[in-house]
Amino acid sequence: MQILTICGSLRKGSFNKSIINALPALAPASMKFVEAPFFASFPIYNADDQNGSGFPAAIEKLADAIRLADGVVIVSPEYNYSVPGGLKNALDWVSRLKEQPFVNKPVALMSASGGPMGGARMQYHMRQIMVFLNARLQYTRGFR
Repeated sequence: MQILTICGSLRKGSFNKSIINALPALAPASMKFVEAPFFASFPIYNADDQNGSGFPAAIEKLADAIRLADGVVIVSPEYNYSVPGGLKNALDWVSRLKEQPFVNKPVALMSASGGPMGGARMQYHMRQIMVFLNARLQYTRGFR
């Protein structure tokens, strides 16, 4: 079973990235974790750009990785009570693809946060996004 991991944090010392790094040791041996292509260089989504020049290769690469995976784990902090901008931008691009890669894809949401809510508001907003993308959500508890 191949699981794609997507980290919502761009920070080098990210606690959320640490969770992703810990997952292989906690999972069955039959589960292989693959890191998603990094989205930090994605252009800000603009329908004019999409309609003019199509989808950048980096977005297609992310979509292909999602399609190939048996499931996706998104581990992300909460920024300003919501999803970090870079992650939201990547999802905005992927959501515009005709062959939606998240359809019926099992997706688990996790977060690490020093705050008292533990990323709950980010997870709430991510659930709304994943419902729109027709993903199959798997629920986990956040870490503090």
